[in-house]
Amino acid sequence: MTASDAHPHATGHDGYLTIHGLRHHYLQWGDVAKDPVVFLHGLMNNGRYWEHIAERFTDRYSVYAPDLRGHGESEHAPGGYLVWAFAMDLRGFVEEMDFEGFDLVAHSIGSRVAMSYARDHSHRLDHLVLADMGPQMADQGARGIRRSTGDAQKAPGFSTEAEAIEHFASLYPGKPKEFLERQIGASLVLDEATGNLVFRFDPSIHQATGRGAIAEIPYLWESLEHIKCPTLVIRAEKSKVLSREIAEQMVERLPKGRFIEIPDAGHQVPLHQPDAFSAVVREFLAE
Repeated sequence: MTASDAHPHATGHDGYLTIHGLRHHYLQWGDVAKDPVVFLHGLMNNGRYWEHIAERFTDRYSVYAPDLRGHGESEHAPGGYLVWAFAMDLRGFVEEMDFEGFDLVAHSIGSRVAMSYARDHSHRLDHLVLADMGPQMADQGARGIRRSTGDAQKAPGFSTEAEAIEHFASLYPGKPKEFLERQIGASLVLDEATGNLVFRFDPSIHQATGRGAIAEIPYLWESLEHIKCPTLVIRAEKSKVLSREIAEQMVERLPKGRFIEIPDAGHQVPLHQPDAFSAVVREFLAE
């Protein structure tokens, strides 16, 4: 089944895998014969978050963007949203796709997943990009993410598609209606009880920012020391999630780490500065 069957004017192709008993969805763009690069989204997002970035890489790469468990079209897994569970899913995805080597680009909570995966599997990675998330979050950013997750759990959704389009237009300024409709299709589902369009993600994903996430902090800091592949830490200049101090400490722990800051961007740096983000990542992956 292709994405055009599910969403009008869609780009990329839909794929489905069963990993650890859960049905997982992913998107793929470009020629599958080219070198693979995998993009991991953040909390409450899904693989189509990367659509406007993927098109900047298909000239050189085969681009993959899985929906993490509990997100998008991937199945919910109540009680299973600690970082090691996400990382095991990524391991299963890589094995199912039979990647001998690949590049991994991760944003936000996806970066925590990437750190956990790379701890034991960096021999498979040609390059690793960790965008605007560290083993721990700056206090203000952590509170903001927990608040956003809680608000999303309580949100009634959108009563009309026009309301939903307005919401996504604020996230993706300047994008055409067809693009926004695809984001709606990937992110929302009709709630038959209320008739509203509500977010697809599992409300239980708040576990990824709760006490379990706090307990993971020492594990993730120690994981950095085991990541042997070249690793780029990206910080958004206006980020409230990743402080410069934490980013610099990450680079010190990483055997082959480096740091770059993208100006005039907040935490959602792939949305705020897609051209600058893509240029930085492409240059790094080409090394």
